[in-house]
Amino acid sequence: MAICGGRAIGLSSRLVGTRFFSTEIFVSRLSFYTTEEELKNIFSPFGAIEEARIVRDNQTGRPKGFGFVKYKSEMEAQKAVKAMDGRIIRGRLIFAEIAKEHRTG
Repeated sequence: MAICGGRAIGLSSRLVGTRFFSTEIFVSRLSFYTTEEELKNIFSPFGAIEEARIVRDNQTGRPKGFGFVKYKSEMEAQKAVKAMDGRIIRGRLIFAEIAKEHRTG
């Protein structure tokens, strides 16, 4: 904690502006029969979707059971996470969360 202008400033105050915001959500525990079109349709009530993709195994081409949905705005992504996290889709309990930043190298 630091003192600035007679006020105590906590750690959270110093980190303002460094929080990562994303318009992409990570969706896990999807049925292996879920298609990208179906994923897009399920998440479209929460906003304009730029992309919906299912991650597939490189060798077999089969779905891995998770995917990503990218919205045009952060607010739409947050609304979708709040509404869809913990829902049952195609008989499976799915989880939705804001996607973590992917760093390479």
